Amino acid sequence: MILCVDAGWILNVQIEVSPENTPVRDWGALYCMAQRHQYERFAGETYYEETATRAASFLHTALLLQPFSDYNAAIGAACAETYMADSGEPVAPPLGAMVNLVRELRSGEAGLLETALRLRDWKVK
Repeated sequence: MILCVDAGWILNVQIEVSPENTPVRDWGALYCMAQRHQYERFAGETYYEETATRAASFLHTALLLQPFSDYNAAIGAACAETYMADSGEPVAPPLGAMVNLVRELRSGEAGLLETALRLRDWKVK
């Protein structure tokens, strides 16, 4: 079963990880961040089949569209990790690994696929 979340779920994660409740800068970008993980090729057939790819879409979209005025990387990473945990596939990134991934995403060295592969590698066994 695929876990589908909404913008409210992202805002709850945001409250947990960002200081002083970082304001939303772009509500449309927040909506895209929330909807991307549940995109369907055809009705009822999800485009992102793997949990890690759906989780990766949160971090990737947060960095691309920057829905928040600040802390987009922290919020996107927290959403990815929380989505994996809520889906029954918790992750435990090695120390510094998430920071390196964010750096690679920002520089264009990594994209959605690489993010998903890393999340899959970081799953708790």
